[in-house]
Amino acid sequence: MDDFFNNIPSIKQMLRLIILMILVLIVLGLVLAMVKLLMPLLIVGAIIVGGIYLYNKMQTSNA
Repeated sequence: MDDFFNNIPSIKQMLRLIILMILVLIVLGLVLAMVKLLMPLLIVGAIIVGGIYLYNKMQTSNA
């Protein structure tokens, strides 16, 4: 039974872990918000790049 109590992490370690997890959640939320904001730009960019690629492909195949 004494070994069980020796293996339990201290309050300080548990608080540090909780603060770290909260910070990770905040950073993850910020990254997801930025991706959500930039998604329309990425879609428009992909459409433009795809259109240029297809245009060049059609120009070389018709020549």
